[in-house]
Amino acid sequence: MERSARLVGAVHVACRVALVVVLLWSGIAKASDRQTAILSVSAYDLLPNSLAEPVGTILPWLEIGLGVLLLAGLFLRPAAVLAAGLMVAFLVAMGQAKARGLEIDCGCFGEGGPGEGVTWLDLGRDGALLAAAAFLAWRPSGPFQLDRYLLREDDDDARDEGQAAAVEG
Repeated sequence: MERSARLVGAVHVACRVALVVVLLWSGIAKASDRQTAILSVSAYDLLPNSLAEPVGTILPWLEIGLGVLLLAGLFLRPAAVLAAGLMVAFLVAMGQAKARGLEIDCGCFGEGGPGEGVTWLDLGRDGALLAAAAFLAWRPSGPFQLDRYLLREDDDDARDEGQAAAVEG
């Protein structure tokens, strides 16, 4: 049992690290060049022009915010669910771009606009990140997270209430 718990803990940390690195790297790269981020969103030709600008502006900050929450281990399940949703959106956008043969850069790490097209590697990377986010949403408790300390009081209260109910019943 001890070995299994350590393995799950190691997978938990690996999933968090992978998501943190990619989300912070891509978010910071996009936030540092807002126009390129907007161009990247627009190049997918999925959204009306009126939405490409707000999405291209907000997306980097969403990625950075999720990366920080996952790094700290705060609100891990909601952050993982949002990260999984983001990966699904990215996979859908990249998949349709590949299917349509759009010759655009994926825009994943700050580049955008014309390019060689979305690659299978891009899709595979985001598929793996989706799996990592899904694992964290399924198993949000792990080592090195602030949720353990912030939610400890709530856990103690719930345990005390459960013990009181068992004594009364």
